[in-house]
Amino acid sequence: MRPGRRLLALLATAALAACGTTSAVHTTRADPIDGVLVPSSEPSDTVPGDTTPPSSDRIDWKQCDDPKVHDPALECATLQVPLDYDNSTGDTIDMALIKVPASGDRDGTMLFNPGGPGGSGFDFIAFSGGGLASTLGVTTLDLIGFDPRGVDRSGGIHCVSDQFQDRHLYIDETPDDAQERALKDEAHNGFIDGCQQKYGDTLRLYSTVNTARDMDAIRAAIGDEQISYLGVSYGTYLGATYATMFPDRVRAMVLDSVVEPKGDTDEQQFGTQLVGFEGAFDHWSAWCEGEAACDFKSPDVGARWDALRQRLDDNPLTAAGGREVNSATMLRATQAALYTETDWPVLAQALNNAEDGNPAGILALADSYNGRSDDGSFNTLFQSYNVIQCASGIASRAPADPEAIVATLRGEAPRFAKNLTAADLTADADTCDKLVGAVEPIEVSYTGDGPIVLVAGNNDPATPIRWATKMLGELGSKARLVTFTGEGHGQLLASTCIANIEGAALSDLTLPKPDAVCEPDPVVAKPDWWDSLPVPPGVSGVASLPAVSAALGAAPTQIFSELRTTALSSDEAVAAYTTALIGAGLQKFDAPSIFPFDDVVQGAYSDGNATLVVLALGSQAFESDPLQSAKPDLPPGTTVVWLIAVGG
Repeated sequence: MRPGRRLLALLATAALAACGTTSAVHTTRADPIDGVLVPSSEPSDTVPGDTTPPSSDRIDWKQCDDPKVHDPALECATLQVPLDYDNSTGDTIDMALIKVPASGDRDGTMLFNPGGPGGSGFDFIAFSGGGLASTLGVTTLDLIGFDPRGVDRSGGIHCVSDQFQDRHLYIDETPDDAQERALKDEAHNGFIDGCQQKYGDTLRLYSTVNTARDMDAIRAAIGDEQISYLGVSYGTYLGATYATMFPDRVRAMVLDSVVEPKGDTDEQQFGTQLVGFEGAFDHWSAWCEGEAACDFKSPDVGARWDALRQRLDDNPLTAAGGREVNSATMLRATQAALYTETDWPVLAQALNNAEDGNPAGILALADSYNGRSDDGSFNTLFQSYNVIQCASGIASRAPADPEAIVATLRGEAPRFAKNLTAADLTADADTCDKLVGAVEPIEVSYTGDGPIVLVAGNNDPATPIRWATKMLGELGSKARLVTFTGEGHGQLLASTCIANIEGAALSDLTLPKPDAVCEPDPVVAKPDWWDSLPVPPGVSGVASLPAVSAALGAAPTQIFSELRTTALSSDEAVAAYTTALIGAGLQKFDAPSIFPFDDVVQGAYSDGNATLVVLALGSQAFESDPLQSAKPDLPPGTTVVWLIAVGG
């Protein structure tokens, strides 16, 4: 239930607006949209479950001073909310907020949650907020990201230290001795003990229900009668909870990659994602077998993967800094890459390098998934994930016959369930019993008039389409389901059709046609003028850098672009391109920065018709959190030159 690694892909869309070119994503509304406007409800003075203290105070938005915020157009604030809504005079939490201000006539507020549970909405908007607003065409709405309670800046859950997490991050899948088995037990019990000692009974307060109340506190503090909302993955469950509790406060809502596990059978609650990732693995391996450029190509990619997994189980590799890279690291890296087709080439390259004794690529993929930075620090994702799941009553319950389920799942998902044990199936229930006791999840329903769009993918490994179908029935006549036929989890960036539908709902309150279906976008063709571009001295030919492409969001269905490398500095590289392009008859013009990070220099050029953006990313740029996963692709001191076509 994570949103994937496509945060920066939105910035490529922002390039179009930055250079004065309007994207088709937000100038036309592609089918299937029926043009039916859904009227917003008139909010009542009170709503069911409304325990939010009324507020006439406006949030004090200021220039952001957070080190992860590089865009001066963004604004930041904190909002104090009760830890316990039944005791509003007790302890509080400072909610961290970040905003992309609306342009033109403001139509309201849109809140955003990227999933998890435990994902940082603050980070997503800090990196990609402007691009998200542009992609959806919702620039008349204030776009607000927030860290939910228990996440990072909003009282982030820290039951155990970073050092403890690092020690237990990639525990051997098949412990061979008492010491390895003890390490696995230590990971489970150490987390529970740390949570109990630091938080005690307050852990029950980090629930989805209370986060929904926090959302309404944000709405009240802003002064809006209603809010719009976009949630991805677990964020869909949070959105549905808000709609259930505060139906008259919903202006419009998009729930992308729907999570609604309540009512799953024992086998479904454990097998859904295992089988889903097994299917995604089969699609990836079929792609690799048929793709000449796949670095892990083989007549039987699955067999090659199996052999490497066994080799790393028997003889783990040692990465820079002395970290062990074993079969568990490889499995996590594979799972991380299967969330999005963009990462398929990254996985292939990383596995090929691991066969040659270089584990940096698979370690970077796995670390990125786990929220680990190069300095050994972690975000709170996987600590808050467990606590929020338990407090919300949506963690897996103990099955009646775990041994039978293990046997079934090993047959249905032979790779991802290979080392599954009966104890693994009871671990979540044991954790929740000790942390919060029995909790019943909220029953989702909706009686409001604001439109709600649900999006689900046929080939989503993490959230099956049946969850979306179930939630569609719970949300009633104002909800519509859109099916995506492509690969991956989190469909927002996978299809212009999806973006159009989501934007229409959020901006224009327009619902799609019933049973709408969207396909992936085609690959963007190379412009006719591209091959005539000059290449300055000291700049390489076109470079295959899968990890860099994925981190930058250089998806070929969104833009046409190429990567090159150079030993020049970022300033020198853009200066060299400026000289060469002006000599070829193009003119340089000023454009807002696409990547406002350290050691990134941008040039924009046009011949009056087509536009070219040149981004030079020096080595320091790849020390930033969003780009760290790309470092294994690059020799020290390398500057990456990203050439982006804007227009025909």
